[in-house]
Amino acid sequence: MPAPRRKLSVVVWEPFLLGLVIVAALAASITARLPVIGMIIGAIAIVIALSGVVQLVRLGFRSGGERNSTSRLATLDGFDVRAVSVDGVLMLDETSRRQDSIDLALGWTDPALTVVLWPGATRWLGRELRVEAYFVGGPRPARAGFLPRGTDASIGQALEKLRDGGVLVTVPARVFGDGKLTDPARPFTRLARPLTVEVGRPADDAIAAIQP
Repeated sequence: MPAPRRKLSVVVWEPFLLGLVIVAALAASITARLPVIGMIIGAIAIVIALSGVVQLVRLGFRSGGERNSTSRLATLDGFDVRAVSVDGVLMLDETSRRQDSIDLALGWTDPALTVVLWPGATRWLGRELRVEAYFVGGPRPARAGFLPRGTDASIGQALEKLRDGGVLVTVPARVFGDGKLTDPARPFTRLARPLTVEVGRPADDAIAAIQP
């Protein structure tokens, strides 16, 4: 039986908060002309709307600029980045949405590609918590894709505990262009799209052995 998908709490999910603000504002507007009950409902609606606005502003400050958030890994500053042993390989999901980012990583000088695993990640406006892989070695992390959902469920929480302790995990990666690897005899030949990414699967005992 597949593990249940983990989701971001609605109290920090932007679409829910925005909807809450809109509904509360409409309720306050509609009830404003009613007698005392309307004033009470309007006052409650205004308080709810203001609370939603404050939370949205807080989330905006938390995820803006060079700050990390569930929707993106902006910087590795402050993290202890550690390579771990792997016990297999995985093909990343949703690489079709990351073609430009993958192409960017291929342009970096180091031919040995590495990805860092960012747990508790979400798609834009999404709630499902997954493990996202980012290429490292360039000026900033570049999106590669998500680990398959089955692997997400088995190692995601362990990776989150390490992240909360200031540790991020890296694994080796390879990029395929239209199903083919780069020809070693022609290292500067550009890979054809679609680009897909294969990464090492972190060994469970290797993750468990890390002490933040």
